[in-house]
Amino acid sequence: MKPAILVTGATGNIGYYVVKELTAMKESVRVAVRNANKEKEVFSKYDVAIVEFDFLKPSTYDHALDGVRKIFLIRPPQLANPKKDMKPFIDKLKDKGIEQIVFVSLMGVEKNPIVPHRKIEDMIVNSGINYTFLRPGFFMQNLNTTHREDIAVRNELFMPVRNAKTNFIDTRDIAAVAAVCLTESGHLGRKYTLTGAISIDYHEVASILSNTLGRKIEYKNPGVLKFRRTIIKRGIQKEYANVMTMLYFLTSLGTAEKTTDDVEKLLKRKPITFEQYAKDFQEEWKIDIC
Repeated sequence: MKPAILVTGATGNIGYYVVKELTAMKESVRVAVRNANKEKEVFSKYDVAIVEFDFLKPSTYDHALDGVRKIFLIRPPQLANPKKDMKPFIDKLKDKGIEQIVFVSLMGVEKNPIVPHRKIEDMIVNSGINYTFLRPGFFMQNLNTTHREDIAVRNELFMPVRNAKTNFIDTRDIAAVAAVCLTESGHLGRKYTLTGAISIDYHEVASILSNTLGRKIEYKNPGVLKFRRTIIKRGIQKEYANVMTMLYFLTSLGTAEKTTDDVEKLLKRKPITFEQYAKDFQEEWKIDIC
């Protein structure tokens, strides 16, 4: 049996496209989900093994890792305590002799020891397992998931970023990079900062979305505290709201403006543009979700 690659977060913004990329390469893929029966239809068109897995349930580890040699690892946003929530799994990977972890981290994490992503990076390094760290900028797809209702219903972009620019990246590009790192040699111990080709501010984002959707999308720029209060009121869990608030505050200071050419070098093509992303996902903001 061909050694497999386990994809965590497989129903999310990046993991789903990692599955798509790897199966197109004819790799043996195990899709880790919390409810295998529920997700069968989602992956019905892909030749994959669907396995039940939960970071908080060590009893699911052994079966999920059966025949696995490499891991695509992503932190579920709701898991805010890496030492408690994720270290047991990383310890299990070491015991199993896993050859490589490709972990989706965070741009600038090397300068920010507070965020969960940095703590997970340190755990992986200390485990001795070969790794590749992907450190992306702001996901374009956050706008059609986390911020979907703001755009679809309120016709607004609601984030405390002032006039700072952001190096948006399409999660399809992150997934494509992950697939390359999992299937080609030369990526062990590497840390890639993944961004789009240019940085844009939220006034430009609002303009592109307005033109694409045919209605005015307005960029609101609340204060940090108002932002946190509002998103919690709108249903975001406090722990995740805290992380979002911190990341947007840092972005407002210009920390997300930097761009790199890592995506182009790894994929041998230009990154997907924000305009193309908006066109591809425009239906997501046309559905009345009230």
